[in-house]
Amino acid sequence: MSELLRFTDVDIGTDETIVKKLNITLSRGERLGLVGESGSGKTLSALGIAGLLPDNVRITSGNIRVALPDKIIDFPKVDTNDSMHLRRNALGFVFQEPMSALNPVKSCGWQLMESLSLTKKTAKSERKREAISWLNEVELPDAERAFSAYPHELSGGQRQRLMIAMALCNKPALLIADEPTTALDVRVRDVILDLIERLCTRYETALLLISHDLKMVSQRCDRIAVLKQGVLCEYGDAKQVVSNPSHPYTKALWACRPDPNNRVVPLPSVNEIETNAAIKRVTYSNAQWQRKGEILRESKPVLECENVHFSYGETPILNGVNFKLYQGESLGILGESGCGKSTLSRILCGLEPLQIGRVVIRENNIEYEFAKTPKRWRAERIQMIFQDAMAALNPHHTVGATLTEVRKHFFPSENKGERSAKIKSTLEEMGLPNSALQRYPHAFSGGQRQRICIARALLAEPSIIICDESVAALDVSVQAQILNTLSRIRDEKGVSFIFISHDPDTVRYFCHRVLEMEKGTFKSS
Repeated sequence: MSELLRFTDVDIGTDETIVKKLNITLSRGERLGLVGESGSGKTLSALGIAGLLPDNVRITSGNIRVALPDKIIDFPKVDTNDSMHLRRNALGFVFQEPMSALNPVKSCGWQLMESLSLTKKTAKSERKREAISWLNEVELPDAERAFSAYPHELSGGQRQRLMIAMALCNKPALLIADEPTTALDVRVRDVILDLIERLCTRYETALLLISHDLKMVSQRCDRIAVLKQGVLCEYGDAKQVVSNPSHPYTKALWACRPDPNNRVVPLPSVNEIETNAAIKRVTYSNAQWQRKGEILRESKPVLECENVHFSYGETPILNGVNFKLYQGESLGILGESGCGKSTLSRILCGLEPLQIGRVVIRENNIEYEFAKTPKRWRAERIQMIFQDAMAALNPHHTVGATLTEVRKHFFPSENKGERSAKIKSTLEEMGLPNSALQRYPHAFSGGQRQRICIARALLAEPSIIICDESVAALDVSVQAQILNTLSRIRDEKGVSFIFISHDPDTVRYFCHRVLEMEKGTFKSS
């Protein structure tokens, strides 16, 4: 196979070098996985290929060469025309956060047709037929409706599938997929990855698959490159890297994944495994964990939903949802994209109206009708960690301003020193430095932004926290850290969690009880 992409001693950064002396190659039709923790430089390396590095970030030494059939393009020595030629004709890019990558004021069909128009000068009607065909290809339900819908009207997983269709529709020579299945349930994840593999094989498209999921990448790629703090620590055949990793960091990435059949509390982090840190841990059998949940459910529930229905126009989303949540309990909700999980969470947070049904919050043995309580009262008790961290943060506010606003709103009597100390300690729990307070959301990786959203929810000190795919974007080590933090808050403070996710292993590890949602209702409650 002819070589398509080559990194030669590439340094990327600003005053500080983030990616250091990176040397990797990718041949036409080959699949390469780029793995590492948040902030390791995976996404910056990919953006360097596309000429899309942020204004304050640049390739400081070395070069990235893309060898197309009609021309060779070298970064950073490239003119604007060649860079545009690459992005329009030879490169497809699936970004990590679809809501921030899609235009919110244009329909999904319009955006897909725009992608097709870059290389195909066919009639509008023909482009529409092809666009709808691609929406069916990536298994978007009701492709005609999705074509006319706007991004906010699709679920997170459906938006990601739209992004994949836009990236693949022009049959690029190189497809860069940056966490392409983070928002997808397990079944659809496999369907999408199968689709990407099939199309890449058919058109000899090279694939650069970026992910924090080493297991998934090892199953899908020919070779794997593992990055740690911008340095390439392991690089080679995928099977060899998995079966016999040579670097302690790669070994640690395998060891800190949550296992619901061997529930270790707290989960070890990558650093703890690498350093052989001696930390006291408890391992629960499934029977012991089930008994802990049964004890929690011996009291009265803190939240109760009865026969909740919800529709967007004439389209039913929730069809009679019933469940109870108890103090200190983690209740898991599993289900495919579009089944109604996020809509239910938005109703409980007051972001959608309670159309039909009854929701009760119980506090000090007093029942409060959800619909009759003020929004502020509910917000003091129920907070949500949203799926799309970039869309959930104000891009014009620093992290410090965002977190300060929360404490001022919910704890107005707190003085400046107390407020500052609380914010700094919460950031520390999330593994973020104090310097993050002066930075804006765009300056962080996807996983770091999600940790900021979790910190914001925790600073409100609610009694119920709804996690809507809140650890899906995190690498396994940070995921372990966050799950440990949430577990400690739950066990020490009696906070209750509704934990929504596509990942059954993570849900069953963290939750005492799991409900499965299908077509707007639970299979069992």
